[in-house]
Amino acid sequence: MSKIADIKKSLKDIIDPTSNKAFHETKAIKHCGIDESTNSVVLVIEVLEKNPEATKKLTREIAKVVKIDLGYSGVKVEFVQAKVEQTKSKTILIASGKGGVGKSTVTANLAYALMRLNKRVAVIDADVYGANMPKIFNATDHVIMGNNDGKLYPFEKDGVQMISTEYLVEKNRALMLRGPMLNKVLKLFFEETLWNGEIDFFLVDLPPGTGDVMMDMKDFVTDPKMLLVTTPQANASHIAIKAGFAAKDLGQELLGVVENMSYYEVNGEKHYIFGQGGGQEVADELLVELLAELPIVPSDNSIYKETDKAGILYLNLANNLLKLLK
Repeated sequence: MSKIADIKKSLKDIIDPTSNKAFHETKAIKHCGIDESTNSVVLVIEVLEKNPEATKKLTREIAKVVKIDLGYSGVKVEFVQAKVEQTKSKTILIASGKGGVGKSTVTANLAYALMRLNKRVAVIDADVYGANMPKIFNATDHVIMGNNDGKLYPFEKDGVQMISTEYLVEKNRALMLRGPMLNKVLKLFFEETLWNGEIDFFLVDLPPGTGDVMMDMKDFVTDPKMLLVTTPQANASHIAIKAGFAAKDLGQELLGVVENMSYYEVNGEKHYIFGQGGGQEVADELLVELLAELPIVPSDNSIYKETDKAGILYLNLANNLLKLLK
């Protein structure tokens, strides 16, 4: 057996604490050499997570084997982090030109509709100035927990996971942040949240308009898709068109338009109390499809049952999105 093979064999059962697997299981030894001039071993070791505590522990264990068991004078170890395979999760940004159009309600109900179609869904409440997702999920009293590394565990209900800026501030207090700090909050949600299992769809509830959060999405999402929410009102549709063009300028693919609060139905008759045609106007101007016209439904619950008329419309919307994303 060659010297290199002997070294690799002697190190093969060392456990990487970040993966709890032995070197031979993960093929962790990417390079092994001997510096004859100094009688030292030179190693490149791949670990699942390159953190100081783990690499220090591994260095000690490797040095013990190389110096004491094998008799070499020294060892030089370089650690590299394993490339994690990207899941096929898709991110849909839910946007609106102005506030008050029911964007957060649309986001939550779309999440439930996708879940009912057997998709694994996570909601990121990035509406930093008007976070409302905990209220919609009936989870305002939930206390967000984290691990020793400062990573967060999301709230989970009915199989839908959710994280919100509301959990980062005291009750009834606003999150008052500017550009650079907003980016740090987004980093916490996108990169430092411990989502349970693989996620098929991330739905991101954006703040209204075209501010920092929309522009910062490029730092966290490689292939962002957008759903634009408006109402039939002329002032809402006018501003929604601007938001749609801004999204296109930022390279965010516009999937389509959702017209919320389209009508109020009484005894089978639709009453268009906010007017008609706003959603179609936005879709036509932006050259996309009007994917849904959702009614006003008086209810104590913001999330509709799948047997409700509105729940069925959301299932249709979810199915339309799945077809677009094939």
